[in-house]
Amino acid sequence: MLVTYAFGAVILFALVQFLIYFERYDADAHRAGLYAQDTAATAQLLHELNSGMSRDEMIKAISRYEVRYVGDPAAGMARPDASASRDAPTALMEAHRQGKSRTTIIALAKAWADTEMAAAARANQHLERSNLAVKGYAALLGVAVILCVFVGGLLFLRRSRHLEHLLQQWAVELDEVDASRRLFFAKASHELRTPVTAIRGEAEMALADAEDIEAIRQSLEHINATAKFLNHRIEEMIGIARASDGKLHLDAARVDLRTIAEEAVEDASAFAASVSVSIQMTMPNSPVDVVGDAIWLKRALLAVIENALKFSPMGGQVTVRLAENNGMAEITVTDNGPGVMPDELPLLFDAYYQTDAGKARGGSGLGLAMTRWVAEQHNGRAIARNIGSWRRPEGCAVTVAIKLERAS
Repeated sequence: MLVTYAFGAVILFALVQFLIYFERYDADAHRAGLYAQDTAATAQLLHELNSGMSRDEMIKAISRYEVRYVGDPAAGMARPDASASRDAPTALMEAHRQGKSRTTIIALAKAWADTEMAAAARANQHLERSNLAVKGYAALLGVAVILCVFVGGLLFLRRSRHLEHLLQQWAVELDEVDASRRLFFAKASHELRTPVTAIRGEAEMALADAEDIEAIRQSLEHINATAKFLNHRIEEMIGIARASDGKLHLDAARVDLRTIAEEAVEDASAFAASVSVSIQMTMPNSPVDVVGDAIWLKRALLAVIENALKFSPMGGQVTVRLAENNGMAEITVTDNGPGVMPDELPLLFDAYYQTDAGKARGGSGLGLAMTRWVAEQHNGRAIARNIGSWRRPEGCAVTVAIKLERAS
Protein backbone atom coordinates (compact mmCIF):
# COMPACT_ATOMS: atom_id res chain seq x y z
CA MET A 1 0.00 0.00 0.00
CA LEU A 2 2.83 2.43 0.86
CA VAL A 3 4.53 1.63 -2.46
CA THR A 4 1.32 2.49 -4.30
CA TYR A 5 1.02 5.81 -2.49
CA ALA A 6 4.68 6.60 -3.20
CA PHE A 7 4.33 5.94 -6.93
CA GLY A 8 1.11 7.94 -6.99
CA ALA A 9 2.87 10.90 -5.33
CA VAL A 10 5.79 10.72 -7.79
CA ILE A 11 3.46 10.58 -10.79
CA LEU A 12 1.38 13.50 -9.49
CA PHE A 13 4.52 15.58 -8.80
CA ALA A 14 5.98 14.83 -12.24
CA LEU A 15 2.66 15.62 -13.95
CA VAL A 16 2.28 18.97 -12.16
CA GLN A 17 5.88 19.97 -12.91
CA PHE A 18 5.49 18.86 -16.53
CA LEU A 19 2.39 21.05 -16.99
CA ILE A 20 4.08 24.04 -15.31
CA TYR A 21 7.21 23.84 -17.43
CA PHE A 22 5.22 23.05 -20.57
CA GLU A 23 3.30 26.31 -20.08
CA ARG A 24 6.57 28.12 -19.40
CA TYR A 25 8.09 26.54 -22.50
CA ASP A 26 5.15 27.75 -24.59
CA ALA A 27 5.62 31.32 -23.30
CA ASP A 28 9.41 31.17 -23.87
CA ALA A 29 8.89 29.82 -27.37
CA HIS A 30 6.55 32.70 -28.18
CA ARG A 31 9.01 35.23 -26.75
CA ALA A 32 11.95 33.69 -28.62
CA GLY A 33 9.96 33.81 -31.85
CA LEU A 34 9.25 37.51 -31.37
CA TYR A 35 12.92 38.23 -30.63
CA ALA A 36 13.92 36.29 -33.73
CA GLN A 37 11.54 38.37 -35.89
CA ASP A 38 12.74 41.61 -34.29
CA THR A 39 16.38 40.68 -34.77
CA ALA A 40 15.69 39.88 -38.42
CA ALA A 41 13.86 43.23 -38.90
CA THR A 42 16.71 45.17 -37.25
CA ALA A 43 19.27 43.34 -39.38
CA GLN A 44 17.24 44.20 -42.50
CA LEU A 45 17.12 47.90 -41.49
CA LEU A 46 20.88 47.93 -40.85
CA HIS A 47 21.48 46.35 -44.26
CA GLU A 48 19.32 48.99 -45.96
CA LEU A 49 21.06 51.83 -44.11
CA ASN A 50 24.44 50.50 -45.21
CA SER A 51 23.36 50.27 -48.87
CA GLY A 52 24.02 53.99 -49.59
CA MET A 53 20.37 55.08 -49.81
CA SER A 54 19.36 58.72 -49.74
CA ARG A 55 18.03 60.56 -46.68
CA ASP A 56 14.45 60.21 -47.89
CA GLU A 57 14.88 56.50 -48.42
CA MET A 58 16.41 56.24 -44.95
CA ILE A 59 13.33 57.95 -43.49
CA LYS A 60 11.04 55.52 -45.33
CA ALA A 61 13.10 52.55 -44.16
CA ILE A 62 13.02 53.75 -40.54
CA SER A 63 9.23 54.36 -40.83
CA ARG A 64 8.70 50.84 -42.16
CA TYR A 65 10.85 49.57 -39.31
CA GLU A 66 8.80 51.52 -36.80
CA VAL A 67 5.51 50.14 -38.14
CA ARG A 68 6.95 46.64 -38.24
CA TYR A 69 8.53 46.86 -34.82
CA VAL A 70 6.04 49.01 -32.85
CA GLY A 71 2.85 48.68 -34.89
CA ASP A 72 0.58 51.36 -36.37
CA PRO A 73 -1.55 52.88 -33.58
CA ALA A 74 -3.46 54.96 -36.14
CA ALA A 75 -4.64 51.77 -37.84
CA GLY A 76 -5.47 50.13 -34.51
CA MET A 77 -2.54 47.72 -34.82
CA ALA A 78 0.04 47.57 -32.05
CA ARG A 79 2.42 44.95 -30.73
CA PRO A 80 1.59 43.78 -27.21
CA ASP A 81 5.19 44.36 -26.19
CA ALA A 82 5.55 47.63 -28.19
CA SER A 83 5.92 49.76 -25.03
CA ALA A 84 9.13 47.94 -24.22
CA SER A 85 10.42 48.09 -27.78
CA ARG A 86 9.59 51.67 -28.82
CA ASP A 87 13.04 53.08 -27.98
CA ALA A 88 14.93 51.93 -31.11
CA PRO A 89 12.76 53.41 -33.89
CA THR A 90 12.09 56.51 -31.78
CA ALA A 91 15.80 57.08 -31.27
CA LEU A 92 16.49 56.59 -34.97
CA MET A 93 13.75 59.04 -36.00
CA GLU A 94 14.95 61.57 -33.39
CA ALA A 95 18.52 61.29 -34.68
CA HIS A 96 17.26 61.86 -38.21
CA ARG A 97 15.26 64.98 -37.16
CA GLN A 98 18.31 66.34 -35.36
CA GLY A 99 20.29 66.03 -38.58
CA LYS A 100 22.63 63.39 -37.30
CA SER A 101 24.98 61.94 -39.83
CA ARG A 102 24.40 58.70 -41.62
CA THR A 103 27.26 57.16 -39.64
CA THR A 104 25.60 58.09 -36.33
CA ILE A 105 22.25 56.68 -37.41
CA ILE A 106 23.90 53.46 -38.60
CA ALA A 107 25.85 53.25 -35.31
CA LEU A 108 22.58 53.59 -33.38
CA ALA A 109 20.96 50.89 -35.54
CA LYS A 110 23.97 48.60 -35.10
CA ALA A 111 23.94 49.09 -31.30
CA TRP A 112 20.25 48.24 -31.22
CA ALA A 113 20.87 45.20 -33.43
CA ASP A 114 23.50 43.99 -30.96
CA THR A 115 21.03 44.52 -28.09
CA GLU A 116 18.35 42.59 -29.99
CA MET A 117 20.75 39.71 -30.69
CA ALA A 118 21.73 39.53 -27.01
CA ALA A 119 18.06 39.54 -25.94
CA ALA A 120 17.29 36.87 -28.55
CA ALA A 121 20.17 34.77 -27.22
CA ARG A 122 18.86 35.06 -23.67
CA ALA A 123 15.36 34.12 -24.86
CA ASN A 124 16.80 31.07 -26.62
CA GLN A 125 18.62 30.10 -23.44
CA HIS A 126 15.40 30.33 -21.45
CA LEU A 127 13.67 28.33 -24.17
CA GLU A 128 16.36 25.67 -24.04
CA ARG A 129 16.14 25.39 -20.25
CA SER A 130 12.36 25.12 -20.41
CA ASN A 131 12.70 22.51 -23.14
CA LEU A 132 15.14 20.48 -21.04
CA ALA A 133 12.84 20.75 -18.01
CA VAL A 134 9.85 19.62 -20.06
CA LYS A 135 11.80 16.68 -21.46
CA GLY A 136 13.15 15.79 -18.01
CA TYR A 137 9.79 15.79 -16.29
CA ALA A 138 8.25 14.01 -19.26
CA ALA A 139 10.93 11.33 -18.93
CA LEU A 140 10.36 11.16 -15.15
CA LEU A 141 6.63 10.88 -15.72
CA GLY A 142 7.17 8.13 -18.27
CA VAL A 143 9.56 6.21 -16.03
CA ALA A 144 7.19 6.58 -13.08
CA VAL A 145 4.26 5.33 -15.15
CA ILE A 146 6.31 2.39 -16.46
CA LEU A 147 7.49 1.51 -12.96
CA CYS A 148 3.96 1.92 -11.65
CA VAL A 149 2.65 -0.42 -14.33
CA PHE A 150 5.47 -2.89 -13.64
CA VAL A 151 5.08 -2.79 -9.87
CA GLY A 152 1.31 -2.81 -10.23
CA GLY A 153 1.61 -5.90 -12.39
CA LEU A 154 3.81 -7.58 -9.79
CA LEU A 155 1.40 -6.62 -7.00
CA PHE A 156 -1.50 -7.86 -9.11
CA LEU A 157 0.23 -11.18 -9.72
CA ARG A 158 1.07 -11.44 -6.02
CA ARG A 159 -2.47 -10.60 -5.05
CA SER A 160 -3.81 -13.06 -7.60
CA ARG A 161 -1.61 -15.81 -6.20
CA HIS A 162 -2.72 -14.90 -2.67
CA LEU A 163 -6.36 -15.05 -3.72
CA GLU A 164 -5.73 -18.33 -5.52
CA HIS A 165 -4.16 -19.69 -2.33
CA LEU A 166 -7.14 -18.44 -0.30
CA LEU A 167 -9.57 -20.04 -2.74
CA GLN A 168 -7.70 -23.32 -2.49
CA GLN A 169 -7.66 -23.05 1.30
CA TRP A 170 -11.37 -22.26 1.37
CA ALA A 171 -12.05 -25.18 -0.95
CA VAL A 172 -10.13 -27.49 1.40
CA GLU A 173 -12.00 -26.06 4.40
CA LEU A 174 -15.33 -26.53 2.61
CA ASP A 175 -14.39 -30.13 1.86
CA GLU A 176 -13.47 -30.62 5.52
CA VAL A 177 -16.74 -29.03 6.62
CA ASP A 178 -18.68 -31.26 4.24
CA ALA A 179 -16.82 -34.33 5.46
CA SER A 180 -17.40 -33.27 9.06
CA ARG A 181 -21.09 -32.72 8.34
CA ARG A 182 -21.46 -36.16 6.78
CA LEU A 183 -19.52 -37.71 9.68
CA PHE A 184 -21.69 -35.87 12.18
CA PHE A 185 -24.91 -37.17 10.61
CA ALA A 186 -23.49 -40.69 10.46
CA LYS A 187 -22.40 -40.53 14.10
CA ALA A 188 -25.64 -38.88 15.20
CA SER A 189 -27.79 -41.47 13.45
CA HIS A 190 -25.80 -44.30 15.00
CA GLU A 191 -25.74 -42.65 18.42
CA LEU A 192 -29.49 -42.04 18.42
CA ARG A 193 -30.42 -45.39 16.91
CA THR A 194 -28.89 -47.40 19.76
CA PRO A 195 -30.84 -45.86 22.69
CA VAL A 196 -34.04 -45.66 20.65
CA THR A 197 -33.71 -49.37 19.87
CA ALA A 198 -33.11 -50.07 23.57
CA ILE A 199 -36.20 -48.06 24.54
CA ARG A 200 -38.33 -49.90 21.99
CA GLY A 201 -37.01 -53.25 23.18
CA GLU A 202 -37.77 -52.51 26.82
CA ALA A 203 -41.24 -51.23 25.92
CA GLU A 204 -41.99 -54.36 23.85
CA MET A 205 -40.83 -56.59 26.70
CA ALA A 206 -43.07 -54.72 29.14
CA LEU A 207 -46.05 -55.00 26.81
CA ALA A 208 -45.42 -58.70 26.20
CA ASP A 209 -45.56 -59.44 29.94
CA ALA A 210 -48.05 -56.85 31.15
CA GLU A 211 -49.06 -58.90 34.20
CA ASP A 212 -45.58 -58.90 35.75
CA ILE A 213 -45.53 -55.60 37.65
CA GLU A 214 -41.90 -56.01 38.73
CA ALA A 215 -40.77 -56.61 35.13
CA ILE A 216 -42.72 -53.56 33.98
CA ARG A 217 -41.11 -51.47 36.73
CA GLN A 218 -37.61 -52.59 35.71
CA SER A 219 -38.39 -51.91 32.06
CA LEU A 220 -39.60 -48.44 32.90
CA GLU A 221 -36.45 -47.79 34.94
CA HIS A 222 -34.32 -48.90 31.99
CA ILE A 223 -36.38 -46.76 29.63
CA ASN A 224 -35.98 -43.75 31.93
CA ALA A 225 -32.21 -44.27 32.22
CA THR A 226 -31.86 -44.74 28.49
CA ALA A 227 -33.96 -41.64 27.81
CA LYS A 228 -31.71 -39.62 30.13
CA PHE A 229 -28.68 -40.97 28.32
CA LEU A 230 -30.27 -40.12 24.96
CA ASN A 231 -31.12 -36.59 26.13
CA HIS A 232 -27.56 -36.13 27.35
CA ARG A 233 -26.17 -37.24 24.00
CA ILE A 234 -28.46 -34.86 22.10
CA GLU A 235 -27.42 -31.92 24.30
CA GLU A 236 -23.79 -32.95 23.85
CA MET A 237 -24.05 -32.91 20.05
CA ILE A 238 -25.95 -29.64 19.94
CA GLY A 239 -23.48 -28.05 22.33
CA ILE A 240 -20.45 -29.10 20.27
CA ALA A 241 -22.12 -27.86 17.06
CA ARG A 242 -22.96 -24.48 18.61
CA ALA A 243 -19.48 -24.20 20.12
CA SER A 244 -17.88 -24.83 16.72
CA ASP A 245 -20.03 -22.06 15.21
CA GLY A 246 -19.10 -19.65 18.01
CA LYS A 247 -22.76 -19.28 19.00
CA LEU A 248 -22.43 -20.81 22.45
CA HIS A 249 -21.71 -18.50 25.38
CA LEU A 250 -21.19 -19.73 28.91
CA ASP A 251 -22.51 -18.03 32.03
CA ALA A 252 -20.08 -17.14 34.79
CA ALA A 253 -21.01 -17.63 38.43
CA ARG A 254 -19.29 -18.81 41.59
CA VAL A 255 -19.97 -22.55 41.97
CA ASP A 256 -18.77 -25.37 44.21
CA LEU A 257 -17.24 -28.19 42.16
CA ARG A 258 -18.18 -30.70 44.87
CA THR A 259 -21.86 -30.16 44.10
CA ILE A 260 -21.26 -30.42 40.35
CA ALA A 261 -19.27 -33.65 40.75
CA GLU A 262 -21.94 -35.21 42.98
CA GLU A 263 -24.72 -34.34 40.53
CA ALA A 264 -22.72 -35.72 37.60
CA VAL A 265 -22.08 -38.99 39.46
CA GLU A 266 -25.77 -39.24 40.36
CA ASP A 267 -26.81 -38.74 36.73
CA ALA A 268 -24.34 -41.42 35.62
CA SER A 269 -25.43 -43.93 38.26
CA ALA A 270 -28.19 -45.44 36.09
CA PHE A 271 -25.77 -46.05 33.25
CA ALA A 272 -23.20 -47.44 35.73
CA ALA A 273 -25.77 -49.89 37.05
CA SER A 274 -26.68 -51.02 33.54
CA VAL A 275 -23.04 -51.91 32.78
CA SER A 276 -22.37 -53.31 36.30
CA VAL A 277 -19.66 -50.79 37.18
CA SER A 278 -19.46 -48.98 40.53
CA ILE A 279 -18.49 -45.34 41.04
CA GLN A 280 -16.43 -44.20 44.01
CA MET A 281 -16.05 -40.51 44.92
CA THR A 282 -13.29 -38.78 46.87
CA MET A 283 -14.15 -35.20 47.81
CA PRO A 284 -12.53 -32.62 50.14
CA ASN A 285 -14.46 -31.43 53.19
CA SER A 286 -14.20 -27.70 52.35
CA PRO A 287 -15.84 -26.02 49.33
CA VAL A 288 -13.91 -26.02 46.03
CA ASP A 289 -15.10 -22.80 44.41
CA VAL A 290 -14.56 -21.85 40.77
CA VAL A 291 -16.14 -19.27 38.46
CA GLY A 292 -17.96 -20.88 35.59
CA ASP A 293 -21.11 -22.31 34.05
CA ALA A 294 -22.45 -25.03 36.36
CA ILE A 295 -24.54 -26.71 33.64
CA TRP A 296 -21.69 -27.06 31.17
CA LEU A 297 -19.17 -28.05 33.81
CA LYS A 298 -21.53 -30.83 34.84
CA ARG A 299 -21.96 -31.95 31.22
CA ALA A 300 -18.19 -31.97 30.71
CA LEU A 301 -17.62 -34.07 33.83
CA LEU A 302 -20.54 -36.40 32.98
CA ALA A 303 -19.01 -37.04 29.55
CA VAL A 304 -15.72 -38.09 31.20
CA ILE A 305 -17.51 -40.37 33.69
CA GLU A 306 -19.63 -42.02 30.99
CA ASN A 307 -16.51 -42.55 28.89
CA ALA A 308 -14.80 -44.23 31.87
CA LEU A 309 -17.88 -46.42 32.49
CA LYS A 310 -17.94 -47.46 28.84
CA PHE A 311 -14.33 -48.72 28.97
CA SER A 312 -14.50 -50.37 32.40
CA PRO A 313 -15.08 -54.11 32.53
CA MET A 314 -18.16 -55.57 34.22
CA GLY A 315 -17.63 -55.55 37.96
CA GLY A 316 -15.05 -52.80 37.59
CA GLN A 317 -14.83 -49.48 39.37
CA VAL A 318 -14.59 -45.83 38.29
CA THR A 319 -13.04 -43.36 40.71
CA VAL A 320 -13.95 -39.65 40.73
CA ARG A 321 -11.48 -37.61 42.78
CA LEU A 322 -11.65 -33.85 43.40
CA ALA A 323 -8.55 -32.11 44.79
CA GLU A 324 -6.73 -28.77 44.78
CA ASN A 325 -3.30 -28.48 43.21
CA ASN A 326 -1.23 -25.32 42.62
CA GLY A 327 -4.22 -22.99 42.50
CA MET A 328 -6.24 -25.33 40.29
CA ALA A 329 -9.23 -27.52 41.07
CA GLU A 330 -8.59 -30.92 39.51
CA ILE A 331 -11.28 -33.52 38.90
CA THR A 332 -9.68 -36.83 37.94
CA VAL A 333 -11.81 -39.70 36.64
CA THR A 334 -10.00 -43.04 36.59
CA ASP A 335 -11.17 -46.34 35.11
CA ASN A 336 -9.57 -49.78 35.17
CA GLY A 337 -10.07 -50.51 31.49
CA PRO A 338 -7.52 -51.43 28.81
CA GLY A 339 -5.91 -47.98 28.70
CA VAL A 340 -4.97 -46.04 25.56
CA MET A 341 -2.01 -46.37 23.22
CA PRO A 342 0.54 -43.59 23.99
CA ASP A 343 0.33 -42.10 20.50
CA GLU A 344 -3.48 -41.92 20.79
CA LEU A 345 -3.59 -40.05 24.09
CA PRO A 346 -3.24 -36.52 22.53
CA LEU A 347 -6.05 -37.35 20.07
CA LEU A 348 -8.67 -38.38 22.62
CA PHE A 349 -10.03 -34.84 22.86
CA ASP A 350 -10.44 -34.34 19.09
CA ALA A 351 -14.00 -34.30 17.80
CA TYR A 352 -15.14 -37.63 16.30
CA TYR A 353 -11.86 -39.36 17.14
CA GLN A 354 -12.27 -42.85 18.58
CA THR A 355 -9.78 -45.54 19.37
CA ASP A 356 -10.39 -49.04 18.04
CA ALA A 357 -11.76 -50.04 21.42
CA GLY A 358 -14.02 -46.98 21.43
CA LYS A 359 -15.44 -47.83 18.01
CA ALA A 360 -16.22 -51.34 19.25
CA ARG A 361 -18.11 -49.92 22.25
CA GLY A 362 -20.03 -47.33 20.22
CA GLY A 363 -20.33 -43.63 20.86
CA SER A 364 -19.98 -40.45 18.82
CA GLY A 365 -16.47 -39.37 19.75
CA LEU A 366 -17.81 -35.99 20.87
CA GLY A 367 -17.89 -36.32 24.64
CA LEU A 368 -14.22 -35.67 25.43
CA ALA A 369 -14.04 -33.00 22.68
CA MET A 370 -16.82 -31.16 24.50
CA THR A 371 -14.99 -31.67 27.80
CA ARG A 372 -11.83 -30.03 26.48
CA TRP A 373 -13.80 -27.14 24.99
CA VAL A 374 -15.58 -26.46 28.29
CA ALA A 375 -12.30 -26.64 30.22
CA GLU A 376 -10.60 -24.19 27.84
CA GLN A 377 -13.57 -21.83 28.08
CA HIS A 378 -12.94 -21.77 31.84
CA ASN A 379 -9.22 -21.04 31.31
CA GLY A 380 -8.45 -24.62 32.27
CA ARG A 381 -7.28 -27.79 30.57
CA ALA A 382 -8.17 -31.43 30.04
CA ILE A 383 -5.50 -34.13 29.87
CA ALA A 384 -5.43 -37.91 29.73
CA ARG A 385 -2.82 -40.40 30.89
CA ASN A 386 -2.50 -44.13 31.35
CA ILE A 387 -2.38 -45.79 34.76
CA GLY A 388 0.47 -48.25 35.17
CA SER A 389 3.09 -48.91 32.47
CA TRP A 390 2.51 -48.55 28.77
CA ARG A 391 3.25 -52.25 28.33
CA ARG A 392 0.69 -53.26 30.96
CA PRO A 393 -1.81 -50.41 31.47
CA GLU A 394 -4.21 -50.67 34.37
CA GLY A 395 -6.64 -48.05 33.14
CA CYS A 396 -6.86 -44.46 31.99
CA ALA A 397 -7.18 -41.24 34.01
CA VAL A 398 -8.73 -38.06 32.57
CA THR A 399 -8.15 -34.84 34.53
CA VAL A 400 -10.14 -31.64 34.14
CA ALA A 401 -8.40 -28.67 35.78
CA ILE A 402 -10.19 -25.36 36.47
CA LYS A 403 -8.67 -22.29 38.16
CA LEU A 404 -9.72 -21.94 41.79
CA GLU A 405 -11.65 -18.92 43.01
CA ARG A 406 -10.31 -18.03 46.44
CA ALA A 407 -12.73 -16.69 49.03
CA SER A 408 -12.20 -12.97 49.65
